[in-house]
Amino acid sequence: MKRLILLFAILLYSMTAFADTSENICIFQEGVVIFETDASGVDSICIKDNKVYLYDNNSKLIYQVKTDEIDSIRFLPPVPKADILDVKFNPDGTAEDISPMKNTIEAYGNPQVFFSSRYGRYEVRFGDNSWAGKAIRYYKISYADNDAFQNALADGHTMETVIRCSYTGSIQDGEAKFFSSHQSGGTGLMISKISGARENELTFLPYVGGSWRWATSGIVPESDVYYHIVGVWNKTEEKAYIYVNGELKNTVAASGDFKFPATNCYYFAIGGDPSNATTVNQAWNGDVVLSRIYDKALTKNQVTSLWNRLEELRGNEDVEMVKKVHYYSGLQVVAGKGYDIYGVGFKDGDKINFVNTDNDANSFSVDCSLTADGVHFNLPGEVVSGSYRMLLSREGMIQDLGANELTVVSKLPRGAQVVAHRGYWKAPGAAQNSRASLQAALDLKDCYGSETDVWLTTDGHIMVNHDASLSGVTIQTSTYDQVKNLTLSNGEKIPQLQDFLNMMAADNSETKLIIEIKTHSSVERTCACVDSVVAAVKAMGLENRVEYIAFSLDGCKEAVKMAPTAMVQYLNGTKTPQELYNDGIMGLDYTQAKMTDSYISNAHSLGMIVNVWTIDSDSEIVYTNNRDADFVTTNYPESALKVYKHYKNNR
Repeated sequence: MKRLILLFAILLYSMTAFADTSENICIFQEGVVIFETDASGVDSICIKDNKVYLYDNNSKLIYQVKTDEIDSIRFLPPVPKADILDVKFNPDGTAEDISPMKNTIEAYGNPQVFFSSRYGRYEVRFGDNSWAGKAIRYYKISYADNDAFQNALADGHTMETVIRCSYTGSIQDGEAKFFSSHQSGGTGLMISKISGARENELTFLPYVGGSWRWATSGIVPESDVYYHIVGVWNKTEEKAYIYVNGELKNTVAASGDFKFPATNCYYFAIGGDPSNATTVNQAWNGDVVLSRIYDKALTKNQVTSLWNRLEELRGNEDVEMVKKVHYYSGLQVVAGKGYDIYGVGFKDGDKINFVNTDNDANSFSVDCSLTADGVHFNLPGEVVSGSYRMLLSREGMIQDLGANELTVVSKLPRGAQVVAHRGYWKAPGAAQNSRASLQAALDLKDCYGSETDVWLTTDGHIMVNHDASLSGVTIQTSTYDQVKNLTLSNGEKIPQLQDFLNMMAADNSETKLIIEIKTHSSVERTCACVDSVVAAVKAMGLENRVEYIAFSLDGCKEAVKMAPTAMVQYLNGTKTPQELYNDGIMGLDYTQAKMTDSYISNAHSLGMIVNVWTIDSDSEIVYTNNRDADFVTTNYPESALKVYKHYKNNR
């Protein structure tokens, strides 16, 4: 993707002085400035042995770089330098900080990047994140042990980003954060939710002087439109500002000291907002082009100069023939077998060029056939493992679809069948463990199972809920009358297991109900719950449609005793396959961290099944399939089903 160096500029200025210019010399690599200096301090530029050399007025070498490592050299007006954080997204989905601080940036969920012709650099797409929900793709930049970073935030700071959101119809309500470090304090850029006079606006939100300072812009972002956003907190002026596309949109009072977020949230997230040390919520769905933080509060003129720099560098508008592009990097593949890419806008006759980033001789092209949600094609017989950039080709137009990692094998794993965690509760109108979530999972047809959780009331009713309490009422210490009118987040009353069994009896799919017996206050109460559940299942004649899981080993043993032909799986991860086998428990249902490779192979050798929970990100779903697990429990069953079908259909 390299651009030609602007040799005419070098030839024009080489061996001449730059004393009469107020511009800077900027050297670009993949659209990012990797070197910038005042042109008046440069005497000459020359090219020799495939390198570019810059010399100062005393003929001392200032900088050198290989010609094939840069896109262009330009003479541009100076702009402020992001001295705290300046994120550069790399072609492989990683990111690096090119500011003087060189902060470490961690990527989670295998973020997908593509080359933007508009900005001449790689930008990241968070297309899988649920708007304002839990982020499964994001970047994390910790400043917990960085006093200089913390001091820079505390005495006034500026945040800058370029984003583009993605939605169909009207924008969803909810706080969606693209670049933030919030949690009981902090600072960040986001879209606000509707509250009082606030709409779903582009917003800068620092916590200063004991309260949130809502610098809203009045701009509800349109889908697929880029916005340059700058948030400034000027401690000296006691004000916060928000600029959009170079224009000041709002100024709010912001006097007092900066409050940092909760201790375990001392990090910035790109693609969401820190919820705790390991979870990012209020996710962003859309693109992020750049993310920067400046030590000082920038002035209006400085913000305008940032916007003007972007406009000066702006290239051709991106050719976006296909939107909502999605694929699963890291899949194992078989030469000559099939592969799918998902998106809206594919057409008959489309070709995709796979450009091998290590060896161009291994590149190849494929002809695509349309599917209901994208395209399908067969890989060539000579395909080799490696990293590829995928370029859609149509009538002379090219669109970068992103980077992909292919691992070629002779035979694929079995593929992990899919269990919808607490039902398909992300479906419209559903809630966790609701009737709607179970029905949505059944409607998917291809799910192996829909998982749910049950508690026993004091008078013998089996209630469906994950937590021990709902709306402050503890289920296992309450009667049915005390819990029956408790309401779920979607407005449903709390279900009984009998409601779910009735739905299973009326359903004609092969999807099973995976019932988790919750660990009650005593072994006796846990086993009593098991006995009641098994009896209810038998009364409905649904033994072949129900399986049992539990964290309680005693509960699992009781299930084996009461339902000897049923599949029972242990969740706690504290027993080896052989130990479970000796107790008649034929399933391991462990987290990824506890599911060792030897556990998987040993379990399979004993005729046992392996399930891994709760796996949500694309990269983890792919990894679980590559490990030859039998099942994956996930909050994103539609995504996991696509991965499963790849392995099932291409074995």
